[in-house]
Amino acid sequence: MASPFSGALQLTDLDDFIGPSQECIKPVKVEKRAGSGVAKIRIEDDGSYFQINQDGGTRRLEKAKVSLNDCLACSGCITSAETVLITQQSHEELKKVLDANKMAAPSQQRLVVVSVSPQSRASLAARFQLNPTDTARRVT
Repeated sequence: MASPFSGALQLTDLDDFIGPSQECIKPVKVEKRAGSGVAKIRIEDDGSYFQINQDGGTRRLEKAKVSLNDCLACSGCITSAETVLITQQSHEELKKVLDANKMAAPSQQRLVVVSVSPQSRASLAARFQLNPTDTARRVT
């Protein structure tokens, strides 16, 4: 059967989906460990977490760090090209562009456009105890 795409559009059998890696954060099968399965965690004022053992001892817990590769690529739901696009829109990249704009001549500065979702504005309003209208004014 003929391809529905023109010859100019059909490149090859292109498949650049990122497959699951050995370090995938989401394992295929989760093995349950024997034990009570009960844990107590204390959250300090500074946001740090401590596990409280059954004997009353505590152990500081590390913050979980999840990257794009961990949360998206393990199921192959995005392509490597999409990963590059998402990475280019990170907060680190925004900071680089803003810092570069400070040093560049006006004709060399890049235009920066930022959109803030209504959910994010509501979260900021709650965090800083502002009403949504005031929050919207402050971020624009």
